[in-house]
Amino acid sequence: MVLDVAPREIRLTFSEAPELGFTSVMLRAADGRSVMLTSPMLAADAASTLVCGIRGTMQAGRYVVEWKAGGSDGHPVKGTIAFSVSAAAAVPLAPSVGTLPTRADSSTQQIDSVGAHHDPALMPESADDGAFGSESPLYAAVRWLQYVGLLIVIGCAAFSTLVVGSVMRFHPSDSALVRGARSRAARLGCWGIVVVAISAVLRLFAQFYAMNGMGAHLSRTDVWSMMRETSWGTGWIAQIIAVIVTGVGFLMATRQSLVIPSNSDATVRPLAPSWGWTIAALGAVALAFTPGLASHAASAPRFSALAMVADGLHVLGAGGWLGSLSVVVLAGIPAAWALPDNARGAAVADLINAFSPTALVFAGVVATTGVFAAWLHVGSVDALWMTTYGRVLLVKLGVLSLVAGTGAYNWLRVKPQLGSDRAAQRIRRVAAMEVLIGVIVLIITAVLVATPAGADMQM
Repeated sequence: MVLDVAPREIRLTFSEAPELGFTSVMLRAADGRSVMLTSPMLAADAASTLVCGIRGTMQAGRYVVEWKAGGSDGHPVKGTIAFSVSAAAAVPLAPSVGTLPTRADSSTQQIDSVGAHHDPALMPESADDGAFGSESPLYAAVRWLQYVGLLIVIGCAAFSTLVVGSVMRFHPSDSALVRGARSRAARLGCWGIVVVAISAVLRLFAQFYAMNGMGAHLSRTDVWSMMRETSWGTGWIAQIIAVIVTGVGFLMATRQSLVIPSNSDATVRPLAPSWGWTIAALGAVALAFTPGLASHAASAPRFSALAMVADGLHVLGAGGWLGSLSVVVLAGIPAAWALPDNARGAAVADLINAFSPTALVFAGVVATTGVFAAWLHVGSVDALWMTTYGRVLLVKLGVLSLVAGTGAYNWLRVKPQLGSDRAAQRIRRVAAMEVLIGVIVLIITAVLVATPAGADMQM
């Protein structure tokens, strides 16, 4: 593209509004010299258009616009636009700050992405020559770690509040089963919060390097700008606050069932208010809605608010279903197994009978919100097999069907036989297998959230 009049501005039109905290634009001459630009601004006439005024002088020759940006979901995208200025072109006047033109006029030209190539869509792609990006295995591993922690935390809260709460209809609150199950769940919840906190720190570094490349110098100013000026940063801060609240609740819960010697007998004395589990549960619900602030839901072109609510309910449902199942395997059944031999089988049966109805409800929430998300992000039936997003989604659904099938086997074949030690050991093995398949589902989910949505690819 050759311009007969030197441009006064650069306009980049995206498929959605870019986040200024993730955005940078550079204009370079053929000799590598940088031309001074104003700070990127959103155009007054189009929120999805980025405008940079050209303040430096331009001579005849070849130029390249180098840009990188990110949407509200935090997925980075970058590109270049090449053009030339003819020898007869006039040198532009430097625009005044705050008075950038929003449309081309008859006396100047603009470097517009529409005229040069195409609208750069805010869709994820590997950054920094593939060394590290939002779709890289390392970033996927960080997201997987986050999901594991979230499901454990939500599962612990749901297990203690709903499953153990139902068991208390048959066992007193100070019984060995209730105390043991809640004590183990509280400690497991503390470890889950640690995992979420570690993943949050790793995500902060991963996001910085995904946007800027592995060779970028990490500075507090840049990180703070990313946290303060983007929706991704808002979600990250919200998650940290929810982690602190939930962690406090779990720490209080761990102190509610301590056994303290009193004379010759062991008595149970709660050392913290009973609302420790309430705080943990409220924090876990808040945590469930934080991933949606940096996901496809946040950048949905339509029904974005409903999409983020559905995303939060989806995470909450997964935690209440697979997360609670994990806690049953890791905390509930071990607590029942610590009882005298003649009470083990009945205790495991009580736990499974209390878990089953809550699992059905949460699984229904997962299915309902999953269908809505698929309708919103896939775009069309053909996109299920014609786009990467659709194919990854199909793989996820296929593996998830194995989880559902294993659960149905437990419900129909194993659950009716509960009451004996042998049946308890059997359901523990099958439930553990169900949890392991769920871990694979989380790996696929970590890849899916960084894959360009099928609906975006068809825009």
